[in-house]
Amino acid sequence: MKKLVAALVVLVLIIAYPATNFFILKSKRSDLEADTSAGVSALEEYAAVPVEKADRAVAAAQKNQEEFRRNEAVQGLIEEQIKLIEKGKLSYRKVFSQVYVAGDSLMEGLEAYGILNSNHIFAKVSASLSHLESVMPKLISVRPPVLILHYGLNMIGDQQYHVDSFISTYTKDIKKLQKSLPDTRIVVSLLFPVDTSVATANRFRYVSRYNNRLAQMSRELGVEYLDSSSVFKGHDFYGADGIHLSYSFYYDYWLKFIMREMEIYA
Repeated sequence: MKKLVAALVVLVLIIAYPATNFFILKSKRSDLEADTSAGVSALEEYAAVPVEKADRAVAAAQKNQEEFRRNEAVQGLIEEQIKLIEKGKLSYRKVFSQVYVAGDSLMEGLEAYGILNSNHIFAKVSASLSHLESVMPKLISVRPPVLILHYGLNMIGDQQYHVDSFISTYTKDIKKLQKSLPDTRIVVSLLFPVDTSVATANRFRYVSRYNNRLAQMSRELGVEYLDSSSVFKGHDFYGADGIHLSYSFYYDYWLKFIMREMEIYA
């Protein structure tokens, strides 16, 4: 009897083993098909992409890589030139030989401290946009490669129509410059922040509102917006009036920031 039972068990195992293997193999085949279906689908989609589109994608990737390498090289050169400036072996006048500046007394500081060439600075104490309009013919005749503008601190008002009027006039002036100077790189600077000692004065409370509108205006006009607010953090560059700035601000910080941010170099 024991021998008969043992024989039956062996027979069952012999019959069941191939069936078990069949189901295991079928299950693995299903898993394999599931694993590869996504890849096959992706390949089919890639094959359906027009050759021209694929070529454009490759060209764009190569261009981005080349641009990245160029930016790295330029930034490296700029850092080398900044070190030369710090050692007194290179002047800002040479580095900024293609840059012109127009604006108020905060831009006049570049001339007053003798940092940049005076004939590159079109600035005046208490200047408003009427000053820009008055020097515009000279700027157009010079045809500067790069033009940095800083206007507005003397025009701040505490009502919404003040900023609206300022932006409207500034927009018209920049459009005139763009039309007459199509090859000039026009850069609008944010209004420099003032010291906390005067920041609570009624009109200076609205500096950030003006800067937000200046950034928006720059985007709409397709000109550059120079946001150098980070330069002021952790430093006290202000004179007694809490508005005008020290030599160190321009020489040690702001012009270096411009070199790096705008890729300005000799």
